[in-house]
Amino acid sequence: MTIGPELPLKRRPPWLAIGFALVALTAGGLGFGLGRATGPDLLRSAGTSPAAPNVFTINGSMTVNGQCGTGGYTDVTLGGQVEIVNQDNKVLGVGTLQGGTGSCSFRFTVSGIPEGQRLYGAQIGNASRGVIWHSEQDAKSQGFHLALG
Repeated sequence: MTIGPELPLKRRPPWLAIGFALVALTAGGLGFGLGRATGPDLLRSAGTSPAAPNVFTINGSMTVNGQCGTGGYTDVTLGGQVEIVNQDNKVLGVGTLQGGTGSCSFRFTVSGIPEGQRLYGAQIGNASRGVIWHSEQDAKSQGFHLALG
């Protein structure tokens, strides 16, 4: 056996390594993108997301017997906030007091209230006014009709 001069190692051109890296990154990006496009976002946009809870609208009124907007009733005015809460005091929807009949009578509508709560409460004005509670059936059929004074 004859041992000859050692041949130099053949080096691969640097562009080949760069090319492989670009192919790998592109494939990874496409895989990630396709995973996102076939995941929950695509299902949601196709209308196959989990069913949204059934919702309803609560109507009601607020009457202040006395001078509304003054004295002890400064928190109950046109445009005042109405909150509908559940038994855990989690806000389910918000509305505002709208004009009604007379200067101290208001009406309100709060839409998008989810069904299935044990109790529904209406809170108008400051926190010291408290919450008036109804069952789901009463909240749907009667709404909330409140009076102060």
